[in-house]
Amino acid sequence: MGQRHLETTTEPTIDRATRRLEVSSVVDVARAAFDCAGEKATRKCGRTVAVLGAVRLACRRTGVGEPDREEFAAAFDVDPKRVVLADDVFVRHLSPPADADEIRSLRRRIIVAQEVLTEVERGRGAGPQLPGSRLADAAPFLLARASSHLDSRTDREHPGLSPAALRDHVERLEKDHQLARLGTTLFSRIHDDN
Repeated sequence: MGQRHLETTTEPTIDRATRRLEVSSVVDVARAAFDCAGEKATRKCGRTVAVLGAVRLACRRTGVGEPDREEFAAAFDVDPKRVVLADDVFVRHLSPPADADEIRSLRRRIIVAQEVLTEVERGRGAGPQLPGSRLADAAPFLLARASSHLDSRTDREHPGLSPAALRDHVERLEKDHQLARLGTTLFSRIHDDN
């Protein structure tokens, strides 16, 4: 007698949906979005579609890249237009992310701070050589401080930047970047849960 394979009829959870769509890294953000507005999206679109709408929004806000609309249809047998409708419910009920220019500016500052940190950890007092680059404009104060370890008037060396302080600075910039991408509602929800 052959074994019968039973399909589970339970609706997907955020965890299952992110695994099936191969975007597990967004599970916390999708869960936070669903916690904030999932009830509204469920009433309007149904639970499965609401879960997928939260996953879609989380992919976009984290920069993972949205799964193709047809992936939703293939993986969950749902109308992709309804997933977009559920996503719109979340967008209306969550605070918006910062504008793209602000997000890019924060990202550039992170890169500069990480490069300066790398140079300081290697024992080089001066920061990266970035004259005329957009990265040099992203964090001019940090670059000036990293490269001004010599006082031109006295040729005395000033204490360089502390690696610990730079790591703290990079961490703060990364949190600012995450806040800018997620918006205040999701950021607060994620960090309040931790």
